[in-house]
Amino acid sequence: MKTLKFNGVVADNDYEEVYDWFGMECITPQKVADFLNEANGEDVTIQINSGGGSVFAGSEIFTDLSKYQGKVIAEISGLCASAATFPLLAADKVAITPIGQVMIHNVSMIQQGDYRDMASSSDYLLGSSGNLANLYANRMNISADEAQKLMDNETWFNAKQAVESGIVDEILFENNQSVQMVASFSPMLSPDKINQFKNMIKRDDNKNHTIDIALDKKQMDSISKLIDEKISALKAEFEANNSAEKPLKNQKFKPLFLGGIK
Repeated sequence: MKTLKFNGVVADNDYEEVYDWFGMECITPQKVADFLNEANGEDVTIQINSGGGSVFAGSEIFTDLSKYQGKVIAEISGLCASAATFPLLAADKVAITPIGQVMIHNVSMIQQGDYRDMASSSDYLLGSSGNLANLYANRMNISADEAQKLMDNETWFNAKQAVESGIVDEILFENNQSVQMVASFSPMLSPDKINQFKNMIKRDDNKNHTIDIALDKKQMDSISKLIDEKISALKAEFEANNSAEKPLKNQKFKPLFLGGIK
């Protein structure tokens, strides 16, 4: 069975090169169409981790998946929100990882103009959201009004709630007792810092560039404390070596920035 990674922003075909230039993941109707053409009727899995994006791109993806001759299985590996839920509505079966989440809400847009423009935009949004409410209602076996209320409230489902609602069929690994889920203190950079680093790396001139990383007092105190502890541990290990005792094994200090760089 072929698998497509449905990751990143759901984008129109024309925008793919822009996301590629910034080194950002995106999924487009063309990527999905090419994948389905290559699969050639074979059963496929669409593995989703996306916060959504363009309604029109999502609608085109929904159409292609609905028309596909083979079986379509959707697996939510992380987040499945907004336009990224469209594959769920076309899939024959939907599963979710135990720590996955699903979110549904109304269609939104940015508009400007006078009261006539606003009224026209409102009509469009009501119609588009109504169409989605009908699809969600069919998937969850509820009324369109109930689905619309869930969308109005911007409803989030964890794995268990997603199955109970009917938008998802099953939880992955539910009967696998060997699966372990952990949280980590591993260092994480904020999106702003990541983008600063990316922009610095992409510069193609020969000048030397610097990047300013500001750490608040709490972060500096945390780093100072870790450095002091590390020095103490190294000193203890050095003294142990000199006394011919067994060296201390210290695995405590792998993460340097416990809270990440904000």
